[in-house]
Amino acid sequence: MDWETVKLEMEWTHKKVTSLAGWSVDEKTVLTIAVYYVLSQKDFNSESFLRTMDALKSRAGWLSPVRGDFLPMLASFLENSMIAVEDSVQLLFTKQQTIRKAGFKNTVHSYLAATVMTSNPATFKAEAKQAKRLYDSMKKQHFLLTSDEDYSYAMLLGKANNDPVEQAALMRRYYDALNKVGFKSGSELQWLSQVLTMDCCTYDGKRVERAERLMSHIRKRVNLKPMHYPVIGFITILNCTDEQVEQLINLSNFIAKGELFKWHKTLAFSFASGYFLQQVMEDGTVNNFPADIDILIQQAIMAASIATIASTTTSVLS
Repeated sequence: MDWETVKLEMEWTHKKVTSLAGWSVDEKTVLTIAVYYVLSQKDFNSESFLRTMDALKSRAGWLSPVRGDFLPMLASFLENSMIAVEDSVQLLFTKQQTIRKAGFKNTVHSYLAATVMTSNPATFKAEAKQAKRLYDSMKKQHFLLTSDEDYSYAMLLGKANNDPVEQAALMRRYYDALNKVGFKSGSELQWLSQVLTMDCCTYDGKRVERAERLMSHIRKRVNLKPMHYPVIGFITILNCTDEQVEQLINLSNFIAKGELFKWHKTLAFSFASGYFLQQVMEDGTVNNFPADIDILIQQAIMAASIATIASTTTSVLS
């Protein structure tokens, strides 16, 4: 793993985004955008980025959640050289409208959920309905904790087509078990419990034990916060070795020493974990995972990386 190259790539992308955003965009939002481009292995194209923002503004109403600080973030998610800007924006709004018709609210998170849907219009309605069934089941298990922040996970996990009632009950069982061994109650722990059900809808006590050991070990070495709980879930279900975990810790500390993350050290671990876990998937070191589950996990890693970083900027996701 060429850590210096990763660092330089992040610094170069951040510089490009900053030069375009100027003083009008919060620094954490700029970091989020730069992280997304690096993790998705896309080159930042300022012209395409601006066209995408303009297309979003022309499509969204004045009171739309798309407006404000969320606009440049969403533009980065949509900007794709393989698809015309107008088509990409129209596809997003079609997905989001399908999500709303299924019963989800018109919030920032309904748009984030739309970005992780498939691109096949024939499946939109079924995906949205399955996600809503899972979300409703999650709500019954955790009425106060389950909110629009869970839309993206409901959409991702719904793709496995498990029984939503059973999967939500399993999430709750993991949540309670993890809480008993030291994980703090809250939305972040719920996200971790959701991740643990991604590839298997049967309770496994060993996953709880592994997650506990990982949290205890990692937080001694990095600035680990509840926002990073989903990362522990991914490390657990991917069966990462102790050596691989050490690589992640070392990469995070290396990145945190750089000028870019000097005042955002919690974001350094988010970026490092997103990059590291994608490398683990791409290197083929993960065994016994069906191809479709591999793709799902890759999508979830990207979604969680962005969500954990974006969650530190209240104005972005409120």
